[in-house]
Amino acid sequence: MNEEEKRQIFIRRLNSAPHAAKGFFETVAAHFERRNDTAVKYTRKDGGDMRLWAYWTTPRGAEKRQIFATLAWQPTAQTVFTRCQLAPDELELLGLTGATKPTSPTEPQRSDKRLGEDYWRLHVGAFIRILETARIKLVGV
Repeated sequence: MNEEEKRQIFIRRLNSAPHAAKGFFETVAAHFERRNDTAVKYTRKDGGDMRLWAYWTTPRGAEKRQIFATLAWQPTAQTVFTRCQLAPDELELLGLTGATKPTSPTEPQRSDKRLGEDYWRLHVGAFIRILETARIKLVGV
C-alpha cells in the first residue's frame, strides 16, 4: 500500500468529524509538510493515524529519522489522540495538562494525551508549538 492510499484511509476516518477537527489535522499536516527536516506520513493502524517524522544529521554525519509525534482521530469520543516525545510534566510546562505516560514500556514516545473539542477547536497554533518543541527535543537542535 502506497503513502497516498494510507493518507486516504486516514482522511476517510475523518469523514464524520466536525469541520474544526478536520481543520486541526490539516493545519498540523500543512505546517510540517512544507519543511525539509520533517515529514508527515500515515499508517493504517487503528483505522488510520498521522505520524510526524524528524530528519536530521548527527554531528558525526549520520543521517537519522524518527517519529516525534502520532495523531489520530477517535470518532466515538470525538477526541484527537496524540502521543509525542515530551513527557507529561514537560507538556504541563507548555500549558497542556492531563497527559499520561504510555502504558507500554517499549513505547519510544513519552506521553499520551486526548485533546477534546475545547482544545482542537481553538488551540492548533499552541499545539504546533508543542510539536515543534517535541521535534527539537528529539533532534537536540
